[in-house]
Amino acid sequence: MKILGIFLMILFCSVSLVILLDLSMNFSLSQSLSHLINPFRVMDAGEYVMLTGLFLIVISHQIIMIIKSKSNRSN
Repeated sequence: MKILGIFLMILFCSVSLVILLDLSMNFSLSQSLSHLINPFRVMDAGEYVMLTGLFLIVISHQIIMIIKSKSNRSN
């Protein structure tokens, strides 16, 4: 759970930094959100597969760690 929490904290910090930088350059909030989403609009199918695979690796690792910790507690 700690790794997932750290991952989400870093994600939140990086997204907020990008939005704040865009806002400091006098872009509107809708434009800064558009700049944030734009790289995902131009991705090819192979890049989507890689992104999904990496996301599944992170989530499956967390699920495995939870299952192992529950089995250790029951023993």
